[in-house]
Amino acid sequence: MASIVLAAHDEVFRTPRELYEMFGNESGASGGWLFGAQCDAVRPGNAVTLDLPLGSDVGDRVQLLGRISRCVPGRLIEITHDQPWQGELRVSLRRSTPMGSRVVVTASVDDQGLAWLMHRRGWPRLVAQDPGVHRIGLLVSKSGPNAVNSIACEYLAQMAVDEINSDGGLRGKRAELLVVDDATDPHRAFVESRHLLAAGCRAIIASVTSASFAAACQGVGASGIPIIQPHLNEGGPETTSVFRWGERPLAQVRALAQVAMESAGGRRWYLIGNDYCWSHAAHRDSKRVISEAGGHVIASTFARLGTLDFSRVVEDIERKGTEIVLSTLVGADEVAFQRQAHSAGIRSRCETVSLTMEEATRERVGDAAATGIWVAFSYFQSLDDREGDELSSRYRAQFGQLAPPISSFSHAVYEALMSYSAAARRCRNDDPISVANQLHAPRERIARRSVASPPPDFAHPGTLQVGQARIGGFALVDPAPPGRTTRGRARRSSSPLRAL
Repeated sequence: MASIVLAAHDEVFRTPRELYEMFGNESGASGGWLFGAQCDAVRPGNAVTLDLPLGSDVGDRVQLLGRISRCVPGRLIEITHDQPWQGELRVSLRRSTPMGSRVVVTASVDDQGLAWLMHRRGWPRLVAQDPGVHRIGLLVSKSGPNAVNSIACEYLAQMAVDEINSDGGLRGKRAELLVVDDATDPHRAFVESRHLLAAGCRAIIASVTSASFAAACQGVGASGIPIIQPHLNEGGPETTSVFRWGERPLAQVRALAQVAMESAGGRRWYLIGNDYCWSHAAHRDSKRVISEAGGHVIASTFARLGTLDFSRVVEDIERKGTEIVLSTLVGADEVAFQRQAHSAGIRSRCETVSLTMEEATRERVGDAAATGIWVAFSYFQSLDDREGDELSSRYRAQFGQLAPPISSFSHAVYEALMSYSAAARRCRNDDPISVANQLHAPRERIARRSVASPPPDFAHPGTLQVGQARIGGFALVDPAPPGRTTRGRARRSSSPLRAL
């Protein structure tokens, strides 16, 4: 795969050692000196987020999501990144004057990264239809706030397609994955879904926000091809070809409400979310469950998607005497809020529940800011599970030890593709409507859990696992039975996940 190497340099009035120690340090006066870097510590394996400018337009920026792959104190920081394209960033530090340094930044952009950048600049993406392949579309957030939640989805999708092909493909054809970026923007999701349709995709897996999924459904229209939202969603109308699988907020809050109130020793809830359909539905369901559990919602507020300053919300949480905070913020917004809440001391005074903080988001929130936050998902990478271990081993063998952790979101993408392939193989023809009908039928066990027709508040039968963030990952918890006032019991240690 061809790559372009870009290099830039500058003189900085700091010593190499000072620059190295300041890297990613938001609290310092000059914190985040390189592209607003966020990183808890300069150490191999640690997650890094960079705010990368894409040109002269001040507003044209993108978050580069990766992790430190190598470092030499005072001299070198190397970053391997996964979003919005795969590549490497090398930061070299060298003393140039007694109190100054020469900083050289080198970045690699492969052909996929170049295609993403050109498309971002308005160049049309041309993909000819190919009758010799069975093409499946992946609509995913490679950029924008939701990219944090989606960071491993493309990897798991490609792994699923590779395994489908190693098992003979689909009806004599090689499966092919076509990936597009909605940029966490419903309008872009509509346009990209039309592109996937025009490129001959037989199905679309949409690992995007509910707002983007609704727009993509409009883009697909009456084509009849299956379009699947595999992960966390609020539910909604399903048709022959529209599928909404994954956790639902009603079930999540039912699993979390009692254990959070018992741990807090209080019942006053403050709800904060993004101002779009999923958070609104999640707050509506949360109010219902909290009331049934004997709690009281003292505030429910929403922030525009893409908000990074939550100082007023944090002040309001303090002012209202909050005992439990429930967040339905998404991706980068969730990272910003939880870090700011921790800095303000909220975590030491309130219990915090998050409906979206899976493994990838947790590591960007950071160990210190995330520790203690309650979550509930159907999948955790830290589950003691033979099939999960095998999946993780295959994933690491294919994408390396520095690949992002598997989460409920990315695992759901893998399951959706395996479910789709099983349905397509059961059909007597390649008609998308026939495949969609098979997807509605009870299906065999895929990966870790059975995926069959959903109950009203949860699309996959099975038990939600309650977890609490710890250093390096999550500790899974057995909630106390109804009516008991004891706290949940941790049944796994907070040792690091198998990701690294």
